[in-house]
Formats: sequence, C-alpha cells, structure tokens
Amino acid sequence: MRGFPPIQLFLLCLAFVALAVPLSHLTGNTHNAKVIQPAVKETQSVKALLRLRFAHPPTTLSLKLADKELIASAEASPLELHAVLASTQDGVDVFLSATWPENTPDTALTLEIEPDGLEARSETRWSAAGSLDEVITFSWK
Repeated sequence: MRGFPPIQLFLLCLAFVALAVPLSHLTGNTHNAKVIQPAVKETQSVKALLRLRFAHPPTTLSLKLADKELIASAEASPLELHAVLASTQDGVDVFLSATWPENTPDTALTLEIEPDGLEARSETRWSAAGSLDEVITFSWK
C-alpha cells in the first residue's frame, strides 16, 4: 500500500531542511579575511644565502651580484656564501660565467638564492661547448 503523497512531500521537505540548516552554518558563514603582507621597502636590504652546485668543477668561475664579485674561484660543490641584496622589489640579477676544461661534457650549474623572510628560488643552467655566460633574474611577488 502506498502512502499519502502530500505527507510524503512534507516529510521530504522536512528532511531537506533538517540537513540544509546545519550545512549552511558550516559553509555559508565564512568570512574571507584579508591577509596583510608586510610591506617591503624599496631601500631595505635583505641578507641572503647563495648556494652554487655543479657536477664538474669549472676551471674559472665568476658570480657577480650588483657589480660585486662574490665568487672568483671554484672550490668544491656546493659553494655557500652569504650576501646582502639591495632590494628584492624588482628582482635580483645575478651574473654567472664559468668555463670548463676541454672534453668536459655539457654540465649543469644550479644557483639557489634564499633571502631572509622570502621563499628560496633555484635556477639551473646548462653549459654549451665548455662555457657558460648567463644573467639569471630571481623575482618574488
């Protein structure tokens, strides 16, 4: 025997309301809070850790940051050094040049920069014909 349709419709609506009210409280009352990021001043200098990795040691290696020579010779991989970045607002340009002995296969150099308070960025460049001369730009947004 079948039930009375208006009562079945009423019970269906009642079940829907019983489920909809708690779900609306869980999902409908969220407020999107604005995340306030600290303002980075253009003239503010930032300390950073630079790490240079390579598979085959180069015969000559030069790493310049803002026309200042940071590395003039290759010792062992990885090379780590601390530097002061003038500003990270518009990005940081790093000039990297290296040469390898003859018969060295094309190899990769990975430069990682880790400023205080910002994410670490990493770039890998491959040598061609035993030399590498690149300008690598790191940016944070």
